Amino acid sequence: MRLLMALAACLVVAGCESMKEKVAESRQERCAVADWKEVGLRDGVEGISFAADRYQEICGEHFQPAPYKDGLQQGLARRPRPPV
Repeated sequence: MRLLMALAACLVVAGCESMKEKVAESRQERCAVADWKEVGLRDGVEGISFAADRYQEICGEHFQPAPYKDGLQQGLARRPRPPV
């Protein structure tokens, strides 16, 4: 019985690791084809001005900070201002 439970636990752990690898590969694929200026523009319009570090962490060398920053600035400029 213990052997069966240990085997089942190993299979679950192996399955989780496989899923983590697939998720990481999918993220890298999306990072590689991302239009970073558009991502920045979207983030700016939505008021998300702190995501660059997270993109750098997730995407590594695929992240393009200069186009992202350009898009972010444009998006922030387009963001509606609350009435004073």
